[in-house]
Amino acid sequence: VGNSAMIIIGIVGTPAGGKSTVASKLQEFGAAWIDADKIAKAVLERPEIEQQVLTYFGTSIAHAAGGIDRSALAHAVFGDDEGKRQALRYLESVLHPPTRKEITSQLIRASRDGFLVAVLDVPLLLESNWDVCCDEIWSVDAPLADRLKRSEQRGWDANELARRESNQLAISEKNRLSTYQIMNDSTLIELSEKVIEHWNRFSSQEIDSRPSFSFHHCLTDLSEPQPC
Repeated sequence: VGNSAMIIIGIVGTPAGGKSTVASKLQEFGAAWIDADKIAKAVLERPEIEQQVLTYFGTSIAHAAGGIDRSALAHAVFGDDEGKRQALRYLESVLHPPTRKEITSQLIRASRDGFLVAVLDVPLLLESNWDVCCDEIWSVDAPLADRLKRSEQRGWDANELARRESNQLAISEKNRLSTYQIMNDSTLIELSEKVIEHWNRFSSQEIDSRPSFSFHHCLTDLSEPQPC
């Protein structure tokens, strides 16, 4: 029997701002973490999807040993020129439908498994209307200098970070549309304390006393062509 009152927290924010760290902390507290990036990566590795993408983009995005070089693929689709925008639209048309299907399946599975809370970690959560499934939205940001350091660890330079950010809503708009804002501008311990503060408020006021809300109706509002 599913948990029809499962609560969904949507996580948004700047690239390399600390969204995954916040989602991971919520998972430690017992939430189901629905990680769209992880899902999309698995979709990209499906043989039929991989071949489709390689056929379109050619060897410029392929590893020497075979398979897709995700950094090269990102460079091919993120940017302001029309060619890259067209390439991004193509990639989205291939990846987003199966990714959305798997996100939906994981939400339903979490509900059936009895989770009280699910964390919906989708890079384009607001842009793609996943917010209609969320009871709350938490926005995570960090100073640019900190985000640049994290970006380097991912193999991104400043231009790559800027390209990724340009394809999303501005952080000011994300903050405006969010229930809570978390500034990740200090230590990991202090970030954890901020998450704990929100979780305690959330769990005591929402999980124990809020009227039951079923997220299942919202899934029918999400049209298949929307981005993931």
